[in-house]
Amino acid sequence: MRSQEQLVEDMINAMELLETGHPALNKLASYLYIADKKLSHFLDKLNEFTQIKKPTLIQTQEAGKLLEQIVFLVFQGLKGIQSIKSFQSAGPQYDLLVSGDDVPWQAVCKTLYLDWNQRDIVIEAKATKSAVPDKQFARLCNIIELNLCSAGLGIFFTLNGATGFPKPGTSRKRTVSDCRLRQILFHAKTNKMIVVLDKNDISELTKNGTLIQILTRKIRDLFELSGLPTTPAEEFQEIDLPLHLKMLHEPKS
Repeated sequence: MRSQEQLVEDMINAMELLETGHPALNKLASYLYIADKKLSHFLDKLNEFTQIKKPTLIQTQEAGKLLEQIVFLVFQGLKGIQSIKSFQSAGPQYDLLVSGDDVPWQAVCKTLYLDWNQRDIVIEAKATKSAVPDKQFARLCNIIELNLCSAGLGIFFTLNGATGFPKPGTSRKRTVSDCRLRQILFHAKTNKMIVVLDKNDISELTKNGTLIQILTRKIRDLFELSGLPTTPAEEFQEIDLPLHLKMLHEPKS
């Protein structure tokens, strides 16, 4: 009899037959991302930092290192990673660069709408109290377009998101500006994607599958431009309907 692990591997191998972004891939999110048990401890320390109203320079620097540790633990939990690097190149500093070459990573790429020849993921950690400004967003765009041509996805790990992105509790945004505008233009020009996670998104990453769920929702929102913040990973369905349709919607168990 085949073990549970072997059965999971069989399912992942079968995903070679599925097209990129196929909804069936989402059902295996919990197998593609296994949360590190140490994450909770690091997230508690990050939460302590966010409670400080006016952090000192040293505290901010320590928070930056802490967020980089969180990023490392998170992406170490992705199935199929064979390359995980953080280094100073001849030009820019790369907080984290991850990739893989085998079938499990191909499953991750298909779930995240990534072409196989652009399967690298670049991650930037920004532990600043303010939202990421357009200047920083433009820097990552340039890195992905000019320095790391094999990267198809860039991810900002932040405390308070990036300028121009919808905030929880606000009305639907019908216009785009700042980092949100640059995100859209960059994708239109290169077909590459950059998404932004904030502290609320990061706090969810202690559960298996959540990284995949959060990233796919943010990538889909780049395609759809709903003007609303993405729903938490624990909310299985994303429902955005006018009242006359919402009254007919029957939640699926």
